[in-house]
Amino acid sequence: MTLNQLKYVIEIARTGSINKAASNLFISQPVLSASIKSLETECGKPLFSRSNRGIELTPFGKVFLSYITPIHMQLCQLDDMIFKEQKKPQHHLTIASNGFHFISNICSELYKKYQSEGIKLESREAFGIEALNLVSNQIAEIGIIRQWSCYKNLYSSQCRALNLEYYPITRLNIAVTVGTGSPLFYRKESSISRDMLKPYPMVMYDYMDSGPFADIFEKLKLSGSGSRIVTSSRSVIYEILEHCDAWYLNSNYTYSIPVEEINKAAHHQKTLTLSDCDITSEIGWVKSKELPLSPLAEEAIKMIRDLLIPNTWELSGRIKG
Repeated sequence: MTLNQLKYVIEIARTGSINKAASNLFISQPVLSASIKSLETECGKPLFSRSNRGIELTPFGKVFLSYITPIHMQLCQLDDMIFKEQKKPQHHLTIASNGFHFISNICSELYKKYQSEGIKLESREAFGIEALNLVSNQIAEIGIIRQWSCYKNLYSSQCRALNLEYYPITRLNIAVTVGTGSPLFYRKESSISRDMLKPYPMVMYDYMDSGPFADIFEKLKLSGSGSRIVTSSRSVIYEILEHCDAWYLNSNYTYSIPVEEINKAAHHQKTLTLSDCDITSEIGWVKSKELPLSPLAEEAIKMIRDLLIPNTWELSGRIKG
């Protein structure tokens, strides 16, 4: 087992495609396939399953990925520390988040402000409780997470177990996002009922397909056409929404953030509030209980709060680990 093989597994899992991974890694597809086959032989179990829908992690592959991801990240950080001779940036911040569009805006603004002094910003997408693990392992300084209100106790227990502090920021309505490939995109109303979603398939992150959060659709009393598309990539979700009639479970940010501030290319998607829903989503941030925040992290959190908090939905307090 080599470090390159770990990197290959992570990239294939991220892209969901051998060809895309090979292109991103600047190696040929046959070389990448042979390397993964060799690793699977060494492990004695397949890491990926291949079908007409593409390539995805096997159950064993998901466990394997959960172990190697923090190892790979830490090795990359060690490599940066030992071998890079470039001047260390004066400012450094790593944010783990659940793939929010607004994190890109925050990073851009921080870069513009500190580029003359030197700044290194790392934004890592992490879903489910993975963002908590990145902060707990000190790979990320802060984590920006979204939790459904029905899972609040689960997140609280995870924060306590990982010795983290959680600070809520804002609460949002549950919504669904559709793209131009869906007839629902052209709906004039800003809300939608559960029954209207039944003819159409769901697209979702893999952590919502299995595991402790997989019953969210049952809790929300949502049942699609019986078909679903599962991926680990945010970009794949939005590409699918543009080309087929699937819908994606989301939060309605329109109370607090103008659509153009979320994503200037968002004219290809439309978010509709789920009507008669007593479950909400909450966005908050986590930090290690033992470590103080850097000034840059404090500034980033203030920017996120200013961007997210509407006048009537602001939350206060924290949950300590």
